[in-house]
Amino acid sequence: MTNESEDTASRLFAALSNTALMAQHLPMLLACGVPDVGVTIHSHFLTFLVTVGQSLEFAAVADCPVLWAPESARPGDVRADSIWFDPRSYEAVVAAEFERFERGDETKLQWKIQNLAIASSALRTLRLAVLVYWVRSGSTPRSMDSVVTSYRDGFRRNGHDVPPATCPLMIVKCVMRDAAVADRLQFGEFLRDRRNEDLALRRY
Repeated sequence: MTNESEDTASRLFAALSNTALMAQHLPMLLACGVPDVGVTIHSHFLTFLVTVGQSLEFAAVADCPVLWAPESARPGDVRADSIWFDPRSYEAVVAAEFERFERGDETKLQWKIQNLAIASSALRTLRLAVLVYWVRSGSTPRSMDSVVTSYRDGFRRNGHDVPPATCPLMIVKCVMRDAAVADRLQFGEFLRDRRNEDLALRRY
């Protein structure tokens, strides 16, 4: 990573891991937990990503369309879970995706990684792309080699060649634990997944 990108990554991870920030804005994630039903956890953490971006003085937007391949793709074909803009230049600086992982879900993570690669190509001012994948305690992908390859080497989607990503990728594992209340999960910890970052960034 460049110094600027690494500084952004370090600040982002520190803010993401700031449980005081989570306790202030989304205390249920730490206290009683939230139901593991549908997209409930996804919705809470999209809100938290925006909160983290705003705490770092970015203009943070949730579920933000990325315009690409305009001659054939519809607006909204690719939506980043959150994009953070510089409030002075209005340029996109960070794109983030949040996704659940269970055994066999590598394809879902690959799709999110590819969305970030598309964002990297379409938004040339990005300093950093971020994948946060959440797991229940004790679960983890056996290997993400195939997941990150398309970010590093490029891929093809909807008849378009997407080139290798042009900005660094940070990968974070979010561990959720069983809450005291049945069928609820509460936040455990964030872990930076440097091994898979290195796989994705081998070309830099």
